[in-house]
Amino acid sequence: MNAVHDSSSALTFLNAHEARTLDVLAGLVIPGSEDDPGAREAGAAIYIDRALAGPYRHLQRLYRAGLATLDSSCRVRQGRSFIELDEGEQNSILERLAEGGLDTAVAAERSEAAGEEMFGIEFLPYFFAVVRQHVVEGTFGDPVYGGNRNAAGWRLLGFPGAHWGYGEEEMRYGFDASALPIVTLQDLRNEREQRKGEPDRG
Repeated sequence: MNAVHDSSSALTFLNAHEARTLDVLAGLVIPGSEDDPGAREAGAAIYIDRALAGPYRHLQRLYRAGLATLDSSCRVRQGRSFIELDEGEQNSILERLAEGGLDTAVAAERSEAAGEEMFGIEFLPYFFAVVRQHVVEGTFGDPVYGGNRNAAGWRLLGFPGAHWGYGEEEMRYGFDASALPIVTLQDLRNEREQRKGEPDRG
């Protein structure tokens, strides 16, 4: 199930269309499926939504304008919003953005006429660079921040998570860290609380 369609993942800043668009963007940055999870399955869009309502609140205008401008550009060039395009068209747009180019002049005129604030002709490539960085964070960061659902990103890397420490054998070069159980920050907190409740055996 995609992150933005999960009823347990309520949106805190983005509206439904923005979240769907961001979810599609995330899936193009780090593709995956239910059998081989990527950014969508990891809930990267939910991570970004929560971050925009919290520590990344200073980027709210950037995201709102960026998603609107992306749609505006797609409608001018192809007559449909970004999420209405097929995957090949979407990938073609992102490839051009990653290379630092996309003709947004017409979209800018259309947006300005609608009263939307623009950030210049290089805005969309910059916006996509920010989104790509945040998708990576949402896929591989600790699940406590809203992304990396079921530790999907860590499983992809073979990373065991937030262990208190590692033994000599586990620190040895060539050790297969994927053999260790995955531990999240919430697991460590639960363990600490459990220890607090245990009787003193000293």
